[in-house]
Amino acid sequence: MQEKEKGTLAASIKASLQDKSKTSATDLLVNERVEDSKADRELKKSYARWFVYILIGQLIVMNIAFFCVGFGWLSFDEWSLNLYMGGTLAEVFGVILVITKNLFPTKSNTR
Repeated sequence: MQEKEKGTLAASIKASLQDKSKTSATDLLVNERVEDSKADRELKKSYARWFVYILIGQLIVMNIAFFCVGFGWLSFDEWSLNLYMGGTLAEVFGVILVITKNLFPTKSNTR
């Protein structure tokens, strides 16, 4: 009797190994989650890349304005120049902080 059970067990294992082409609903759900994660990662990369380009542009414009004021080609009130420089730097650091927090979430923030 044990020989018969071993034969049926071996046959069922062999059948399950050969039946890899069929996927269960959980496999489809896992595959969908993986695809969603890949798409989410690509979107985050794209947004981060564009924000970095925008920030580089802002810093270039800010430095050009700073040098123009330094060479005397432009003149602003001291408080308005300080406000512009401080605001631009605060915006750059804030956007970088948001980007890094979203690209590298802590373990508690993950799904």
